[in-house]
Amino acid sequence: MLNTQWLQTFITLVEVGHFTQTAEKLFMTQPGVSQHIKKLEAQTGTPLLERFGKRFELTPAGETLYHYARRRRDDELALFQALQNDDPFTGECRIACSGSLATYLYPHFLKHQQTHPNLAIQLEAAPNKRILDNLNTNQIELGIITQNVAIPELEQEKVGAEQLCLVIPAGMEKVVINMEQLNQLGFINHPDGEHYVRQIIQANFDHSFNSIDSLKVAGYINQLNQILLPVSLGLGYTVLPEKAVTCFPLQTKIHVVSLDKPVYENLYLIRKKHRPLPKRYDFFMRQIRTLLS
Repeated sequence: MLNTQWLQTFITLVEVGHFTQTAEKLFMTQPGVSQHIKKLEAQTGTPLLERFGKRFELTPAGETLYHYARRRRDDELALFQALQNDDPFTGECRIACSGSLATYLYPHFLKHQQTHPNLAIQLEAAPNKRILDNLNTNQIELGIITQNVAIPELEQEKVGAEQLCLVIPAGMEKVVINMEQLNQLGFINHPDGEHYVRQIIQANFDHSFNSIDSLKVAGYINQLNQILLPVSLGLGYTVLPEKAVTCFPLQTKIHVVSLDKPVYENLYLIRKKHRPLPKRYDFFMRQIRTLLS
């Protein structure tokens, strides 16, 4: 790698055009300036200057090196400015949460981006495990999960809770819902389906329930906005967070069962404990706390 001090001497010499004045400007001796140039020529393996009397002209190699050295100096200045200037309204914001929360939060995030278009919001809908994996590999900086994890490297903050809803087709409002009825309908599964349905069934129907294998499964879909469609067509039941249910457009085609023991999932905002975040994440953390509290 080319010596930074020698390059700075070379740039100054080219721009000043005189060895003695360059030495004065850099608080060096004239032989010191000459020595830096000779060392650069030795390191590059080619003459950089064509000397005549007390003047000089750059060789083609010298011209190339001068432009390179200028770019390198400018890049370093820009780097130092970027390191010292943590702009809260510029840069990527990489966040992950469940699909239902993404549907709810994303419009609020976009309003902030409209005001500050130099922000680039990357919001991923993902289950808990993938959020934790992506946080560990620095693919995201913030996550919202529904389980309390004992991982020393993570900082975890409870920011709210959301009710899980047992959703059945409309027209069954007067039917007594039990495990027999549910298995006649069949479960519409989805990426978080087993996690959700286990909590509902254990709390309200069967304390010993532990596996989705004992359920009749009527289908599977991994698109959040489609999960309630088969339910609305009378093809099964499912369990989803309340925010996902209220966003479904065909509300008259579904019914949320009133449970004896409502089930709530805590919502945890997580980040790496020892990884400082840029200031642009401050807004999103405040917004998440406000919207989910």
